[in-house]
Amino acid sequence: MQKITLYKEQPDSATSIPNIFIDEFMTQANGEYVKIYLYLLRSISAGSPPADFSLSQVADHFDCTEKDVLRALNYWEKLKLFRLEYDKEQQLTGICLSADPACPSSVSTENQSAPKNLTNLFIQTCSRSGEHDPAASISYSVFFEKEEIRELVFIAEQYLGRTLSHSDLSCMYTWYSEYHFSPELIEYLIETSVAAGHATLHYMQRIAEDYSARNITTVTQAKELTNQNSAVCYAVMKAFGIRGRHLAPSELRYLKNWSEQMGFGIDLITEACSRTIKTIHEPSFGYANSILERWQKQQVHTMEEVVKADAAYQQSQGTYNRSSKKKSVQTANHFSNFRQRDNDYDEIQRMLIQNSMQ
Repeated sequence: MQKITLYKEQPDSATSIPNIFIDEFMTQANGEYVKIYLYLLRSISAGSPPADFSLSQVADHFDCTEKDVLRALNYWEKLKLFRLEYDKEQQLTGICLSADPACPSSVSTENQSAPKNLTNLFIQTCSRSGEHDPAASISYSVFFEKEEIRELVFIAEQYLGRTLSHSDLSCMYTWYSEYHFSPELIEYLIETSVAAGHATLHYMQRIAEDYSARNITTVTQAKELTNQNSAVCYAVMKAFGIRGRHLAPSELRYLKNWSEQMGFGIDLITEACSRTIKTIHEPSFGYANSILERWQKQQVHTMEEVVKADAAYQQSQGTYNRSSKKKSVQTANHFSNFRQRDNDYDEIQRMLIQNSMQ
């Protein structure tokens, strides 16, 4: 675990919250960012920060991820409230509280060069591609002049490691204006996609379309969906005994179909997987799918209904077996009741020869 040194440039007696933070910074910042700033301020002002202070320690305190904490630190560093220090391996080693934070308006003016004149860049690239629309340009202008969007573009470029293209900016504009995603959700979408090894806007657009179809507009809703999908995935892998690998895209599509299209809960999905193992002794998503399709046709969606369906099946099998046994007995009796003939074929042959001689 990487340890982080906390220190400040302010005198030891300064333990209060700067008025400029309350007046200028706090009103515009994300609530989670404010909480992390206040927590760090208190830790530094305490004089003896915790020996185990680290990103994970802060994340545990707020029940969030280390990336959430780092995102907040980057935000405050951009506004000149903190100065972050890194080692050669780019591991965070120090957080310094600035002595005299500047007003957000002056900071934003300094950082205009990070996403250089986004509105003009967007309009110019549209013009070169033959897509220039004066009405759209006004909307883009309003969009990219927002401080939170400039901040978002800056963060997105850090995650992607490149300058955003016209296509990238167009996607972000669509997510914000048409899908009604919050800037925090767009940042979360980009972050999680890059962390999963998908740093293309094409992949992110597919996730965004899925979010939009589910009416997801906040990070909280997106995390709930992620946790739900992770729970189904873990339950299926455990039921099938799959270890040491991730599920393939085709297998994940089965999971999505079972939980979203068919509407089955984790209990019935894992039950179908367990029955698959008991029947064919190996994991098979296709076989489990056939079980769930049968339950769907029978309108079975709870374990109680599964038990009733099993009982009805056993009863029908018992009726079929009794019917088959009765028919077998009747068939046997038919042949056993046949009256056997006791003709003497040798005598008949002798009589035929005698008659022919006469």
